[in-house]
This record gives sequence, structure tokens and C-alpha cells, in this order.
Amino acid sequence: MIRIKILSVATFMFFSLNVFSQALEEKIENFLLENPEVILKSLQNFEEKKAKEQEVTNQKIINENLESLTDSSNGLFDGNINSKKIVVKFFDFNCSYCKKAHNDIQKLLKKEDVKVIYKNFPILSENSVFLAKLGIFIAEKDIDSFNSFYKMINENKGRVSKEKLSEITKKLGVNLDELNNEQVNSRLEKKLKEDVDLANKLGLRGTPAFVVGNEIIFGYVPADELLNKIN
Repeated sequence: MIRIKILSVATFMFFSLNVFSQALEEKIENFLLENPEVILKSLQNFEEKKAKEQEVTNQKIINENLESLTDSSNGLFDGNINSKKIVVKFFDFNCSYCKKAHNDIQKLLKKEDVKVIYKNFPILSENSVFLAKLGIFIAEKDIDSFNSFYKMINENKGRVSKEKLSEITKKLGVNLDELNNEQVNSRLEKKLKEDVDLANKLGLRGTPAFVVGNEIIFGYVPADELLNKIN
């Protein structure tokens, strides 16, 4: 008899708790339906928290790789070499948004005493890899020739044809046959790998991408926004 009473009490309590739980869930659901701004505020707080966490992570990664980021000894840079205002641009020669960003970078260089460091991240095609190595090869010989090459490729609409590339290299006095040399190619691949490894360390997923100060910027950014971040 006692056992039956205990079971009855337990069953009653279980049933009561279920009823209470369901009622509470209904109240919470009704409250949220009547006050959707609570959910929006919660999501906003969550996104802000994640953004701050990512910002701290990015700052740490940048600081750990600062020497590699600001190294322009390979000649892939434009602007004032001694400027303290530095923009690092990761790019792919076949990326349409990189070409769009090129126009903004040129505006920036005219407006501001700034140094723009270029880092290759050729992810779109084998042609992108070839152009990246060619750019490094030209920069090894002469920085002005590299900047001319960089501008001509980026100001060309669409993919650069073989004819157009031949025209550009002839104009710059570059012998493409030299890239077939195994030793030269091996050296260029090593330098290219340094850029790609750096992009991967930064967690870059595409191009263009920029590093300004302690901030990693993914995607296209107009000149005015870049200028604000620099200053």
C-alpha cells in the first residue's frame, strides 16, 4: 500500500512538473512572439561578442606575422617605401574585384603618403600562379617595371590573352623564356609559397584581402574606407 502511495505521489509530481514546464515554455514563447526585439538584441550581442573575439584573434595573428607582412624586400610594393602608413593587399591577377580595388589603391596613393605592399594569393587558376611568378620575376629586376606590369594587368579587362601578355612583356623588356629555367622557376615558387603560406596563416578565404594596422579586411574596400582605416 505504501509503495502504491509513493508511486502515486511520484506520478503526480512528474505530471505536475510536465504541466508546469509546458506552461513555462508557452509563457516564454508568447513573450518572445510579443517582444521579437529581445531575440534581435540577443543575436546582436552574440554577433558583437564573436566579432570582438575575432578581432583579438586577428590582432594576435598579425602581430605574430608582422615581419612577413611588412617585408617588401621582394620589390612587390608601391608608394613611399619609408611611409609608416602601410596597406598590405593580397590579390590574384585574375580576380575582378582585385582589379576594381586596384583603381581605389591608385586613388589612395595619389591622396596619401602611403606604402602599399602586394602579396600574391593566386587561387583562381594555374594562369594566376603563372602571372604571380612572372610578377615576382619582374620585381626582382626592377620595382618600376613591376608596378608597370601590375598596373597593365589590372587595367586589362578580363583575362589577359597570350598576345596581350607578350605585348606587355616585350614593352618591359622581359624574356618569358627565362621562366623555363628550372633554377629560376624553383626560386620563384619558393617566394610565392611564402605569400600563400602567410595568407593561409591569416585565414584568408579569397581575394582581395587587406591588412591595415591590426585589422584584416576581407573583400573589396573603397578608397575612402581604406583611407579612414589608415588614419
